[in-house]
Amino acid sequence: MKIGIDSFTIRELKLDPYGIIDFAQQHGFEGVQFDSLEEVSPELDERKLQDVKQYGDARGIVTTMSINNCNPITAGVDEAVHRSVLEKQIRACASAGWHELRSYIIASDERYVHQLPWSEHVERSAAFITSLRPVLESCGSRINLENHGDTTFELLAIVEQVGSDICGICLDTANTLVNAEDPVMAAKRVAPYIRMTHIKDAIISFTDRGVRRQGKAPGQGNVDFATILPILEAHNPELMLAIEDHKWLFDIPIFEEEWMRKNPDITALELSSFAKLAVDTERRLAAGNLMQIEEYEAIPYREQMEERLTQGRDYIRSLIQGGAE
Repeated sequence: MKIGIDSFTIRELKLDPYGIIDFAQQHGFEGVQFDSLEEVSPELDERKLQDVKQYGDARGIVTTMSINNCNPITAGVDEAVHRSVLEKQIRACASAGWHELRSYIIASDERYVHQLPWSEHVERSAAFITSLRPVLESCGSRINLENHGDTTFELLAIVEQVGSDICGICLDTANTLVNAEDPVMAAKRVAPYIRMTHIKDAIISFTDRGVRRQGKAPGQGNVDFATILPILEAHNPELMLAIEDHKWLFDIPIFEEEWMRKNPDITALELSSFAKLAVDTERRLAAGNLMQIEEYEAIPYREQMEERLTQGRDYIRSLIQGGAE
């Protein structure tokens, strides 16, 4: 497996796509996962996309691409228009040699606040991706849905309904925590369908309403990468591990009845495993092994970015090399 970065991680540097590839190469990464087509070519200029792909290839940097969301309910345009946009994006990516494409069906907290039930979002998104089958088949491409506020349970249902030949999963290891999923259990659940990743770490700590998630560099949080990486490698030895790092606090109100009702897939076993992670964090905070939540969050991410990326890269690499030995 190769170690890369998601371009969102270094967005504050405001680099063009060539600069992003250069940054990755200069900092010892082997790949770049572009967060959106717009940051490479808003006009979908196929020559530009091909040139960026070739630029990465010439430097030994694997590149992958992301496309717009696949939820017609939240797209903001007529569904037929949205489908046309996605079809153009898929063809443009294929022209450059990008066939595994990251996407998502939730941008923020729509799962909890949208006027339509989330189950309808899931059903409509599955139908929408299915409608893209002709263009995906003709291009030899696949849409990989990131767990971006939804659950691996829901994404697994979509993949199985749509078909894994045109739909897979981009596993975000720390986004599992947003819906009280245990990261290891989540990885096992969807492992056969993972084609892309966001390698992200975080800690969760208790609040009056539940828990709070805080982003950390890989190896510094609650995500058990030593267990997860062999699971991923067993199903996809060529998988790129794209580190996506950022700050921001996320509250998960697991103590509230309304939240629990909207997460019927979480079993008592998984919730208890999730809670153990928070207990571990509380012990580390009490022992002084972690900076206090508010104190750490107050430091601008830009000041810590390169240090966090270096730590995360070296930690993930040590696990890969240790596994190979």
